[in-house]
Amino acid sequence: MLNNRLMNQRSRGFTLIELMITVAIVAILAAIAIPSYQDSVWKGKRGEAKTAIMRTLQSEERYYTQNNTYLLFSTGAQTANTPFSIYSVDNASSSHYLISVESTPLTNAQGTSCSAADATKCIRVVATAQGNADPKCGDKLYLDTTGLKQSAVVNAGCWN
Repeated sequence: MLNNRLMNQRSRGFTLIELMITVAIVAILAAIAIPSYQDSVWKGKRGEAKTAIMRTLQSEERYYTQNNTYLLFSTGAQTANTPFSIYSVDNASSSHYLISVESTPLTNAQGTSCSAADATKCIRVVATAQGNADPKCGDKLYLDTTGLKQSAVVNAGCWN
């Protein structure tokens, strides 16, 4: 009787080895899942930046059509008269990127270019990361009026 009672008590719990195997399996799964999750989060943030860049460039093109010039602005110089948002989303608290527009002479891979004299007719929209930089693309994404898409990290494939 006593012997049966001891056997029942032992079979109720887990051994230390079983617990260690379970912890090891959870650690392996976490080591695989966490980097994948972080990569997915950064892809979403890059998508937010690309959308904001495209939206701003389209707005700049409409502004150019009406005024025959682009409206240049930096992230720190937005006024009430600036019709463009400096945030990649509706407000500063949830925005991961700040948007700015700069005038620059440009040449893209297809040979389309703007000389230094035409710099006011060529612009580049820049999305600058707030906080931590994207591990794959760096802290900036660019799109210019010649269609050249770039990032702070050369050949990172951030626009694919």
